Amino acid sequence: MEPRLAKHFALIDQIRRAGVSIPANIAEGYALATKAQFIRCLRIALGSAAELNSHLMLLKSLSILPEPMVAESLAFVDREISIIVGLLRKLDR
Repeated sequence: MEPRLAKHFALIDQIRRAGVSIPANIAEGYALATKAQFIRCLRIALGSAAELNSHLMLLKSLSILPEPMVAESLAFVDREISIIVGLLRKLDR
């Protein structure tokens, strides 16, 4: 763990949990094999992605990590959110 992050262990733990939760909820919803369950799990994954985005914004505003590292992570999460929202829109039709 980067030394600057060591004192922010709780925040880093939340980032890890939210990051792992996104694909886990998508996989769970798909495996349940009903459209309604898949949509429910996608919404949970979307919530986790929004939580992750919020935590990353906090890292950015506190200057805990170098700006390029946070910017890259934020761009990735924004893309994940877009994909999940697009899938939800398609399934809600």
